[in-house]
Amino acid sequence: MTIVDATWVRWASATFVGARHTLWLQAVAGATLDRWLADVPEAEIALRDHLLADLVITAVTRTDGVARITI
Repeated sequence: MTIVDATWVRWASATFVGARHTLWLQAVAGATLDRWLADVPEAEIALRDHLLADLVITAVTRTDGVARITI
């Protein structure tokens, strides 16, 4: 899996200040990737001194054995 691009925008609520990140990934399509994608929304990701509020896969496209993923 390769990170193709990434970006972020500032985000804030009444109690938190942070950022909304978008990652574009590329990987070999297949059963292993499908399992990984299924597990991502419930993954426990430890980030020191940070809070990960939500992790969402917004798009997956598969072309010629390559998957392009937007998170």
